[in-house]
Amino acid sequence: MAGEDRNSLARRWRLVAPLGLLWAGAYYAGYGAAGVDAATWRFWAADLNPLPWLAALAVLRVYFGHYDRYRGRSGDAPLWSAGQVWSFVSGVLLALALWESPLNGFVGRSMTLYTVKLMGEFEFAAPLIVLGIPFSLVDSVRLKGPWWSVLRVLHRPLVTTVALAIVLVLWDMTDQMALGLRNVLVFGLLPGVYLALGMIVWMQSLRALPAFPNLQNHLRKGLYVWAMEFAMMVMGTMWFWSAMKSMNPSTGTPLLWGMSRVTDVHIAGAVMTGLSLPTMCLVSWHFWQWISGVVGVSESEEYGDYSRSAGRQEL
Repeated sequence: MAGEDRNSLARRWRLVAPLGLLWAGAYYAGYGAAGVDAATWRFWAADLNPLPWLAALAVLRVYFGHYDRYRGRSGDAPLWSAGQVWSFVSGVLLALALWESPLNGFVGRSMTLYTVKLMGEFEFAAPLIVLGIPFSLVDSVRLKGPWWSVLRVLHRPLVTTVALAIVLVLWDMTDQMALGLRNVLVFGLLPGVYLALGMIVWMQSLRALPAFPNLQNHLRKGLYVWAMEFAMMVMGTMWFWSAMKSMNPSTGTPLLWGMSRVTDVHIAGAVMTGLSLPTMCLVSWHFWQWISGVVGVSESEEYGDYSRSAGRQEL
């Protein structure tokens, strides 16, 4: 036990403090390269908002502590693998890099980077975090309290669909996207909204919390996820074929890489469609599982009929 405690993730966590200082210095230099004035209040309130940092550190510390305690009890931890730990940590770090990083200094000058920032939270960071949570060890029946009650409501497929529709309609249109770039509060919260909705969609699809409201079969789940992802792909297609530079909400002049506003909109549309690949793979998996189940039932019925007819012949 002593050796395990010395090698625990919680003890290794102490390395984060010096590494965190180096990382913060790199962030500061990155914002300088982006031309962001560190003396402004917007830099500290939106660009280098400490709240996501502190939340990520707290979540990782709690995750590592639970992992160490579980390994101390069960030894080989068959239900909580090292791969899940890497997935969870990678997802949190990716979410943090997209949410609060020097990328924010360039987002106002490129609709493409704005799209990468938000879609990356939904399509990549969210599934990595969900796949890293050992839901098989969570007793969802005992999850009580206000936060779990809110999650239980958001976990309803209809509620998630309405929330995603609101995000797509309101925040992917030109005027609202421009508001997201100019308003500090919206700019700071919007990546978290995409991350939260992406996590809920993947939790619903994998039925991670059986006691919460869920769709019951793979066909319904596949159609449900496909419909939501198809709406995003339609939006990306509209951007890709758009010939109006007014659709670009970027506020910086000139744009990054010297491209025109129309070209930036086209690339953003292609990126939005291309980044939908992880969720579309999830849709394909649901349809494959549904088809496999249908074929399996058909084969069992066929063999059952054959065995019954063979038994009658023997009699």
